[in-house]
Amino acid sequence: MQKFLTKETIIESARIILFFTIIQYVIQIARGVIFARLLGPSEYGVFTLAFFFIPFIVTFAKLGIPSSYERYVHQYEIKGELRDFFKKTCLLTVWVSVFFTFCCLLFPKQISEILYASTNYKSIIILCALTVPPYVLYENFMGFFNGLRIFKISNFLVFSQFFIYSILGIVLVLLYRDVKSIVVANLVSFIIVSLAFGFIIWKYILSSNSQNSTIKENNFYSKIFRYSTWFVVTPVMLAMLSYTDRFLLNRFTGLREVGVYSVAMNFTGILFMFGNIVGRVLLPSLSKIWEQNQRDRAMFMLNFTTKVNTLILLGAYIVLVLLRKPVMSLLYGSQYLEGTSVIGLLAVYWIYNSIFWIIKGYGELIEKTYFSFIGCLIGLPVSILLNYLLIPRYNMIGAAIASTVTFAIILTIIFALNNKSGMKIDYRTVLVCLLPGILILDNMGLIVSSLIVIVLIFKSELILDKHEKSLFCEQLKKAVKLKQATT
Repeated sequence: MQKFLTKETIIESARIILFFTIIQYVIQIARGVIFARLLGPSEYGVFTLAFFFIPFIVTFAKLGIPSSYERYVHQYEIKGELRDFFKKTCLLTVWVSVFFTFCCLLFPKQISEILYASTNYKSIIILCALTVPPYVLYENFMGFFNGLRIFKISNFLVFSQFFIYSILGIVLVLLYRDVKSIVVANLVSFIIVSLAFGFIIWKYILSSNSQNSTIKENNFYSKIFRYSTWFVVTPVMLAMLSYTDRFLLNRFTGLREVGVYSVAMNFTGILFMFGNIVGRVLLPSLSKIWEQNQRDRAMFMLNFTTKVNTLILLGAYIVLVLLRKPVMSLLYGSQYLEGTSVIGLLAVYWIYNSIFWIIKGYGELIEKTYFSFIGCLIGLPVSILLNYLLIPRYNMIGAAIASTVTFAIILTIIFALNNKSGMKIDYRTVLVCLLPGILILDNMGLIVSSLIVIVLIFKSELILDKHEKSLFCEQLKKAVKLKQATT
């Protein structure tokens, strides 16, 4: 077990996450295809809104505290106060999660009316509410392992829940063909992994005699809440931003359109799993660099990773957009082909989503976590307005335009706030962030634009300079050598 509890470098962490992501990628495609085909567009719309509701409530219940682990675990580990730190924070979120579950169980009919514009789904609301406490524990455990920079275990935790939910969900939906069976599978998966990994944390990490000191800070909770508060309000804003299009689609059109649009969103979002790797492993390592007063190096890493990650994602999405019709027809069937009209727009949306999870790290480094909140606070009314204006006229295309434009505005705001607070933003970073716009072109325009981008990358320094190209090649060689050594 001690071998598995060793800390990792950024490149080792990225490889571990990539390994699990590839496996999850295959399972998610299979799971999504089975769910979509067996449920049909209307029931898939019910499923989509149910799985918006669960993480939405969890966001309130966990108080944003798991996000603070990546920033503060290293500090309390050095002081030998890790056990007390985790007990104080984890128990608090558990009690709050029980409170929110109780509230949801009191008003399932009313919540169903708000979520679905119908009271027929209160049993689904009850099952969703019961999922909240084990989900909150899961979030705490994942954040704790990330803060310790033990990404192999945090990703095994994520994979375990994902795998159990997928297998059990597929079995139950094959038997019962309804959304409730999927929600039950999700609930069971969170209970199992919470018990298993909670045991690992208690026995192999918190039982250490070197970590049994008591925290003596009088302002401990105020410090944690000052950092974590924005990880409550910002994810709530992000969740509302992410589902404004589907809520208004349901109001203007119906659950069938929500189901088709959600399949298109999930189809393009699969690649986001890869794009999000950097955002997930970068902050703990940047935090260490920042604490060592290597501020310029941290800002360079933010610029560099933003550019490289965006370019890699862009290449993958170009292939996906060009092959969208045959691939989507093969996977999901002809009943969802209407969704191919929004694939290019949603690809841009997901790339911008990936950039967001990287650049928001600067605000977290300087402990101004409200930067993301400000961006979302401005973006939410913009999203509501654009969806309200565009959906009645353009249906799903209007929803995709509204979501993509909104996220572009949010990124612009966060870049501006970062720049004002001292982050040195390379002009090449801004240029690279504009490149995903080529994905909305027709196939011929996309192919020509892609060739131009490739030439600019290899034959000029307009996108990546010599140092960045050299650094990327070095990191790639290290990753290959590390892979050969482990095999």
